[in-house]
Amino acid sequence: MPCLQVLCLDHCPWSSSGPQLLSGESSLLAQLSFSLQGGFEYKRAIVDCIISIIEENSESKETGLSHLCEFIEDCEFTVLATRILHLLGQEGPKTTNPSKYIRFIYNRVVLEHEEVRAGAVSALAKFGAQNEEMLPSILVLLKRCVMDDDNEVRDRATFYLNVLEQKQKALNAGYILNGESFPSCLGLSTLLALWFFSSLPGQGKSAGLAWQPHESTPITAVKQPEKVAATRQEIFQEQLAAVPEFRGLGPLFKSSPEPVALTESETEYVIRCTKHTFTDHMVFQFDCTNTLNDQTLENVTVQMEPTEAYEVLCYMPAQSLPYNQPGTCYTLVALPKEDPTAVACTFSCMMKFTVKDCDPTTGETDDEGYEDEYVLEDLEVTVADHIQKVMKLNFEAAWDEVGDEFEKEETFTLSTIKTLEEAVGNIVKFLGMHPCERSDKVPDNKNTHTLLLAGNKHFTVLLRSNLLAFCVDFGFEVKLRILCLTLVLGFFPMYSSKGFVD
Repeated sequence: MPCLQVLCLDHCPWSSSGPQLLSGESSLLAQLSFSLQGGFEYKRAIVDCIISIIEENSESKETGLSHLCEFIEDCEFTVLATRILHLLGQEGPKTTNPSKYIRFIYNRVVLEHEEVRAGAVSALAKFGAQNEEMLPSILVLLKRCVMDDDNEVRDRATFYLNVLEQKQKALNAGYILNGESFPSCLGLSTLLALWFFSSLPGQGKSAGLAWQPHESTPITAVKQPEKVAATRQEIFQEQLAAVPEFRGLGPLFKSSPEPVALTESETEYVIRCTKHTFTDHMVFQFDCTNTLNDQTLENVTVQMEPTEAYEVLCYMPAQSLPYNQPGTCYTLVALPKEDPTAVACTFSCMMKFTVKDCDPTTGETDDEGYEDEYVLEDLEVTVADHIQKVMKLNFEAAWDEVGDEFEKEETFTLSTIKTLEEAVGNIVKFLGMHPCERSDKVPDNKNTHTLLLAGNKHFTVLLRSNLLAFCVDFGFEVKLRILCLTLVLGFFPMYSSKGFVD
């Protein structure tokens, strides 16, 4: 099976252009579709190949979806059928003729068992949420599904039917397309109790407020799931909470994915910095290693001087740094208060410590020491250090959900960038946001591209970047459209010939 996937992906004519591209892809997809016979593993490998081709090249989307529609007409494997239905719900509404897929989806409601029927209902709802012309027909089909024999199918159909009948883009995005706000059972039971008590004769709307839901008593006989390993950020959160000076900082918002080297690996002192971002503060964690066997360092701190409005609050030293034994020191700084959007900053760093000579053989250390210092590389704090990546399954729906009230549009020139791939990579790296809908992949032989990014800075941030290569010698024009659920739009910097700047 892996060999089949490698052959298909390696020999797919994506690098071609014009009619050869379309004919080559169509021929390959047709051959793969013809090969959809055999056992589960073989069919899954073929489906994976077709989906990969669809994801890598948008021009092959409709052809690939048509072959997958034909496949689920006679598919006995639930996993493959539900996966294809999910893909149809995601990609089908974005095609030029989305109505042609409805027949294949609704056939699953009529002919399949309950798991596939439930997946088909969800796919139908996504079509109705994104296409106003098809909405009346989708509502009719969902009303038929309300009478299904299975509880899950009936519940989905009833829920989606009521959401779609409201005809509100925000509801469609939150409850159907992105699925981030599906109501919990506890929340539904609370609302039901409040409604019930308030509807009693002689009772007001506040009659049910005294009622409080209670959690059911856990059954001790049931085997509890194994404890999940802590994430990297949870480990950092626990370590920082153990430092008394950091206990009032609140929850850890983000830690830098990789430590930043402030020295060369061959120098006498090896320093790596991990940046931890909180709501109003940043903590810089310096992991230090002394590679000199004839001395011990004590009271090690890293003194920092910011170029912007950051304020250094305190230093937590590493008490002792013997030979080849790592130690950690911290520096706590406050984020700019007057201008909270001025987050980009460069810190000059100086390691200060007390040196005590020691015998490399016995390890005995002298009682007397002397003060010394060591210049480190500058440390950059960028926008990416203050942004969390967020996955948006349906970017357009999330964009419509926010609305135009918090939108800002700017146009910049990237004069030193030579390719669209380089421009996309630089923007993603600097902003630290998540590329949605595979928009970080630039098709071949294109001079325009749209990059979709989503992130979180204690509020939802969406960015649509339209890139235009107007001349290889002069670079690229970038039009940024930003949506934020806050008025702090100045948080985003401008882009100059040297990169993003405030």
